[in-house]
Amino acid sequence: MSAEAYDPARNIERSEYGAPGFADRYHTYRPQPPAALEDVLTQLAHVERPGLVVDLGSGTGLSTFIWAERAAQVIGIEPNAAMRARAEAHPPVPSVRFQSGFAHQTGLLDGCADIVTCAQALQWMEPQSTFAEVTRILRPSGVFAAYDYDWPPVMRWEAMQAFSY
Repeated sequence: MSAEAYDPARNIERSEYGAPGFADRYHTYRPQPPAALEDVLTQLAHVERPGLVVDLGSGTGLSTFIWAERAAQVIGIEPNAAMRARAEAHPPVPSVRFQSGFAHQTGLLDGCADIVTCAQALQWMEPQSTFAEVTRILRPSGVFAAYDYDWPPVMRWEAMQAFSY
């Protein structure tokens, strides 16, 4: 038996994130990133106002719009059409845009980003090709931050399973 080849489009189908109404529920109940995140990442990138922040797997834009006032430009990369449509339904913000794409194939220029983020989505991505793409689009000394903010914080699968029931 051989392992199935990585297919990010198939992952979208399997996730059912494109199901009717899912994007709205996701946007309503998913927590927003902590406010301190912008300060920490800009300090690490040694830039007060990033020229470009790229948010991989941006979903409905919760982790993208937080950069609207802080960065000159923000691009959310989201392959799921329903999630991207929910993000684009947000009142327009001149510094923020969304585009279809995968984390391993953003279509962005080499060295264009000061900061690349991936909020609660890295588990959907193939690591080797995603990290290669992040390396390609980050400027020298740019910052990549993959982060998760679940509650309750869980270290063992047994605890997570107990909480789920």
